[in-house]
Amino acid sequence: MDQPLISVIIPVYNMELYLERCLDSVLNNTYHNLEIICVDDGSKDRSLEILRRYEAADPRIVVIAKENGGVSSARNAGLDRMTGEYVCFIDPDDYVHPQYVELLYRSLSGTEARISICGYQTVDASTIDGIQESYSLDPGSVSVLSIVQIFKTQNLRAYCWGKLFLSELVSNRRFREDLRLAEDTAFVAEVCERAAINEAAVLSYPLYFYFQRDDSAVKVAKTSDLLQFGQVWTQTLLSCNRDDIYLDKALKWYLSVRYLSSHIYPDRDAVRECNRQLMTIQRYLPKTIIYGKKEKAAFLVFIRFPLIYWLHRVISDPSMWQWEMMERWKRREVKRKGHKSI
Repeated sequence: MDQPLISVIIPVYNMELYLERCLDSVLNNTYHNLEIICVDDGSKDRSLEILRRYEAADPRIVVIAKENGGVSSARNAGLDRMTGEYVCFIDPDDYVHPQYVELLYRSLSGTEARISICGYQTVDASTIDGIQESYSLDPGSVSVLSIVQIFKTQNLRAYCWGKLFLSELVSNRRFREDLRLAEDTAFVAEVCERAAINEAAVLSYPLYFYFQRDDSAVKVAKTSDLLQFGQVWTQTLLSCNRDDIYLDKALKWYLSVRYLSSHIYPDRDAVRECNRQLMTIQRYLPKTIIYGKKEKAAFLVFIRFPLIYWLHRVISDPSMWQWEMMERWKRREVKRKGHKSI
């Protein structure tokens, strides 16, 4: 049986420390009919040199070199170039299991779903656990779940990686280049909404290895970036005919950003904007079917009384209180050192 061509899109910017590990993991996949599109987004280190070396050694690798435009611009350049029947995304500091592509494809082809999703494992520089040698597609290892379940489940986040898409779903969709944070989540949400995707094939195995760096975009995000991304959920909620996905994401996002802006990184303007957005979307609460009466009441209380939400956060996760105290101590130290230097 012939394998359909699958495009793998990898956006690259200054990733010389991790790039070879990523490329080796893709090239060693058990699924061979791949088109590996690596888009160098104006790297200033040796990334492009590494890509050219790999391109010369394996005809499946296609390198695109462009001026710096951000990760969304790089992924969009890959989408413009892809020719595969299916497409998946991998970030250059991450790596994948040898069966990543094969099992995503097999789990999708065995259902009527048009998107397949695998689990992932968070790793860092101290991770020493080895990769499990192989997985079999046993009965029960693949489930067809609704998009609502997927968006609301913490282990199945709406990143673009860890998923295989029919190319026709994304051929006319592009990543938003104005977003600095979680642009891939917005992309997946738009694909699901515009293509009327109601379910996906979910593979339980952790085939994607998400590498956490201290300088990752999420860890250095500004409050303005967080607010901008929240507005994506609000706009999608207001413009679509369903609230089962976007209301949950919008509410939790703005409550969390308000918490950060009130207690961790003080920003009165951000707090006011979060309150404004929460008042806009709370009108969906009475009619939504995704929450029961108790959940609806809890969200209304959280919206109107921020201190109760703060109490909920620190009680449900004591580490939040410890983190808050540490951040307050850091701010006091910065002020103290600033006064001494005057």
